[in-house]
Amino acid sequence: MRMRIALAALALALAAGPAAAQPRGDLRVVVGNFGREMLDPALTTTQDLQYAGHIHDPLIAGDARGQLSSERGLAESWELSPDATTLTLRLRREVVWHDGRPFTSDDVVFTLGERLVAQDATCTFCRFLRSGIDRVEAPDAHTVTIRLKFADPTFPSILSSRDGDIRVLARHNYRRTDTGYELIGNPVGTGPWRFESFERGVAMRLAANTAYWDQGRMPQFATLRILPRAQPSTRLAMVRSGEADMAFIDPRQSADARRAGLRLHMLEGATINLLSFMGCWQPEMLCHRQELREAIAHAIDVNTIVARYYPEGSGRRVASSVWTEAALGFDPGLTPYRYDPRRARELLQSIGYDGRPVKIWVVPTNSNPEAPEIMQLVEGYLRAAGFRTEATSMEFGAFRPRYANDPQNFETRYAAHLYIDSPAARPTVIPNLSVSYISRQAGGIIQAYWNPERMDADFARLRGMTDLRELDEALREVNRRTYAEYAFVPVAARAVVAAVGPRVSGWSPGNFGIAWNLETVGRAD
Repeated sequence: MRMRIALAALALALAAGPAAAQPRGDLRVVVGNFGREMLDPALTTTQDLQYAGHIHDPLIAGDARGQLSSERGLAESWELSPDATTLTLRLRREVVWHDGRPFTSDDVVFTLGERLVAQDATCTFCRFLRSGIDRVEAPDAHTVTIRLKFADPTFPSILSSRDGDIRVLARHNYRRTDTGYELIGNPVGTGPWRFESFERGVAMRLAANTAYWDQGRMPQFATLRILPRAQPSTRLAMVRSGEADMAFIDPRQSADARRAGLRLHMLEGATINLLSFMGCWQPEMLCHRQELREAIAHAIDVNTIVARYYPEGSGRRVASSVWTEAALGFDPGLTPYRYDPRRARELLQSIGYDGRPVKIWVVPTNSNPEAPEIMQLVEGYLRAAGFRTEATSMEFGAFRPRYANDPQNFETRYAAHLYIDSPAARPTVIPNLSVSYISRQAGGIIQAYWNPERMDADFARLRGMTDLRELDEALREVNRRTYAEYAFVPVAARAVVAAVGPRVSGWSPGNFGIAWNLETVGRAD
């Protein structure tokens, strides 16, 4: 999909550019929360990258246009075998860890072949690695060979900051335990920011890595303080008062920020907000039936939600769950579900709806801080169409075990469990299917598709395709079928919106991905 960085009032350089002098000053950035509050990337998720993702580098990155590139990654080049079963990466030679030790291929072997596939690893794509990697080898100190269990032409994207949450870890920063590994002391990375301190729920403090291998992206600020504040009004007020330099705000606060004289950085369509039917793979739940899912889709006036919560181009409707214009399998002929409460009531009557409540999970995340307000509207629409509802507010760190544990914990006494998921708009789509669609047994995470056995079979077939044109058409078939099944209720392709104060000039997060690359935030003074 097309994405751009829109800046209010004036055109700014997108890249921070080479630092003209040593870093100075303190960059203060406010986010919605700290997610799981873990410092070991093996135990975090994509939702944690905003605070934990600045210490470590990916192997492959996305450039400013969103294309896979070596510009921001530890691999200076890579090559996938013709049968898409072997990936060879050649690593940069000038990279050192924050403690001065050299970065070598053995660290990549440890990361991909040991730490992230260990029993205790829970990162978003750890299960994908466990299901896909056969072995990881190091022919020499700067070459890594990854042999896959299945052909997968999209596998390099999993190792990228554009599509995944995989970051490279230092072997000497860990020790073995009975169930996996644990950090030894503070996290050590190769990234543009060095760890200094972390107070759970209070602040993370990082320092500029002046020995960073990419001097063009050495931070212009000497320190970075990341502060979690749950209330959107508080985040915006901190920038208005000068207490913070940059805050990630709710899209509907855009007009307030402009009226306050603040500039906006808007990364359009970075994530896709969609209503996921959780636990509906259980036949005992009413949402296992298409009529119930279809009734929910028609009961909700998504156009009104988008108009209210995504003003000024900060969000737009999409027709199907994880497919946007740039994605493999995108079908321009699909249109968003229509608002039709009468049809919703007819469907409920046709299945003899017995009044079992729909469970509304209200879970704000950094990718979707406006979830509580949206879910309040969703609940109102459902009640008006004849549904009973029950809403529960919960932090993401507390909610995630409900879907990440084996087995999942979604009680069948409810007609459905609704949760707003916010997957990244990944062009290859396969990572999204891995996270949201397939079963836990097949390596999935959220398992929100109503028929995981069928999707697991589809996924195995898709991963075995080596021709991208064939893969594109096969994904389009899956897109059309799941759309017809009302498998999810898409809300909007959502922008990441940042309000910035006078000390900030440019910012170049790069298209796609939600790591945000705060090292590229420019200093105006």
